[in-house]
Amino acid sequence: MVKQRLEPVEGHTQGKAVKPAPLLSASPAPSKQASKMQPELPVYYYLNNFNTMLQGVQHRYGDLLDEVELGFINTFSALGEDAQCLLVRLISRKGPWFCLTQLSYIEITDIPAAISELHARKLIDYEQPDTSWLMQKSTKAALIKALVAQDSSQSEPVNPEASKLDSTAIKRLKKSELIEYAQGTGLLTRLLAGLAPERHWFCLSPKAAYRRFELLYFERMSQSLSQFILADLGIHNFEGYSTSIASRSFNTRAEIEGLYTLSRLYQEFEEGALSGKHCDIGIEKFDSFCQRLTDLPDFAKEAGNEKLQRMTQGLWLMAARQLERLGHFERALALYGNTERPPSRERRARCLNKLGRDDEALGLVELMLAEPLEESERLVARRLQKSLHRSLGREAPKPWQGEFDTFKLECQRTANDEGPEGEESNAQRVEQCAARHLSTMQGEPLRLCVEVENRLFCSLFGLAFWDIIFADVRGAFANPYQSRPSDMYQSEFYPRRKQAIASRLAALASGDTQMIMDHFHQKRGITNDWVHWPLFEDLSLDLLELGLIELGITNSQDKDAMPLLLQLALKAFSGAFLEKLFRQMLFDLRYYRAGFPDLICFHLTNEHQATDEGSPSLADNRVTAELIEVKGPGDALRDNQTVWLDWFNRNGVKASVCYLSWLD
Repeated sequence: MVKQRLEPVEGHTQGKAVKPAPLLSASPAPSKQASKMQPELPVYYYLNNFNTMLQGVQHRYGDLLDEVELGFINTFSALGEDAQCLLVRLISRKGPWFCLTQLSYIEITDIPAAISELHARKLIDYEQPDTSWLMQKSTKAALIKALVAQDSSQSEPVNPEASKLDSTAIKRLKKSELIEYAQGTGLLTRLLAGLAPERHWFCLSPKAAYRRFELLYFERMSQSLSQFILADLGIHNFEGYSTSIASRSFNTRAEIEGLYTLSRLYQEFEEGALSGKHCDIGIEKFDSFCQRLTDLPDFAKEAGNEKLQRMTQGLWLMAARQLERLGHFERALALYGNTERPPSRERRARCLNKLGRDDEALGLVELMLAEPLEESERLVARRLQKSLHRSLGREAPKPWQGEFDTFKLECQRTANDEGPEGEESNAQRVEQCAARHLSTMQGEPLRLCVEVENRLFCSLFGLAFWDIIFADVRGAFANPYQSRPSDMYQSEFYPRRKQAIASRLAALASGDTQMIMDHFHQKRGITNDWVHWPLFEDLSLDLLELGLIELGITNSQDKDAMPLLLQLALKAFSGAFLEKLFRQMLFDLRYYRAGFPDLICFHLTNEHQATDEGSPSLADNRVTAELIEVKGPGDALRDNQTVWLDWFNRNGVKASVCYLSWLD
């Protein structure tokens, strides 16, 4: 059952994208008036979106739909408007059971008649809810009303030993105590009859095959109908890439059935207690699940469908990991052997270690070091190698720690650095405090420190490769609501676009960064998984009071002007340097998009000559940059941070760690 819920516009609460931490010199937050400037949605926006989804599936997969899917399209089209609206509302609610008294939509004129029409079309079934579900969903007031009515209707309790309470005492009970009282007095059956009379509750029937259309339209399990609303409200604005029939991911009915089967298996694993706590899982629960996994075809060999194969491999890894947690290391080892997808080799090494087969584990770890499939595999192999050498009584290899400088900084707390918001907020305060202090240090050349963390270099990557990221590649884009291609973080991304990427890297190596500026102006505001647009909009020189205007660095508010941060970044980092950086990232995009230092400090030297108009420009200034990772008390470096600190230093950009402490 779909878990998302669409409410009327007035009460709708959107899932919010994580807002990047504010820069040191972030502009003031948008006014309340500006925040209200969202488009007003049409009354039937959800019905329009549902029809868009059906039409999209018909366009791309019309030749592969079966009788159930075609029947649903025809039945839905034949419904009256009220019945169509109600069905989409039900699909968007959290069920699986519904009743008339729960439903209230001002745009649906006759809800009872709509329910009758849906039942006549066999799109809903009248059905009594599970007892546990009904008890959980019923309010305390509803339970009290039913209990008082049922209790007063009989002179003696069904269970003579149970104490009978008057209505006043019943109202004082907690909800859990009310249920216990009903069970103890034998009133539970009558209570259920009061809460769920005949033909009162209903659920969607199997004929309402909407989930199939969601899977075919989005071609991924992580997106649903709620995605439409984010676009309708202008929260997301997507690139206009191709979603043609030629680019669809599934080309036979067998592949579509494979998608449905894999989706059900994922749902079963998540909802069927297979992913729960160790004490809740019995090994017998895995038998039929693993057997069905074994019975799945090899989608890569039989259909050439890498997407379905990756989904299958994901299930193998999930099941094997749970078996490992349960202590069934031999069985887990066998399941991990069904895929080489990371972290399969790491987990196999750990299982071998648990089984006392350290020599085999070490051999696998050394293979990971020699031929890593991704950067995270190389780093975890280093740690495993060290522990396995110790376990075998051998001298452990010298641990790799990277090469970078460290320094200490003591700062006085300010009012902005205090507060009970928690560790994450405290970390942000530490970074911002360090940025303020380093920007205003006496006796230092003019320096501008900005908190950017992962956002700057990821944005530069997204701008440099924008057209390649959104190129028309089979299976990359299934619907108009994607911020990245489906294979963005898969090993296939680079090989499938190798020629275009190689050409772009060559252009950068020659010093050409024009494509970054061009894409910034052409694509500004369009959603891209890599580009953080607010980063370039928030930097304000006015708050820094550094007098940078004297150096001729402009801070124009013109929407067509190049933003200050992008000017500085492209001045500080050459195209040749960015080519090296992006080549490193392309080895493992998921891993290398994180771990960048918190702060970038631009060092500016005035070397300008006056122009004919008598005003200086940024081009007349020498800009260099250094990167600083800030660590507060008790904080330690992560592996990916160490990797990047070392990489920047080896490639000519100073990167260091600042250990900050408070003077108080």
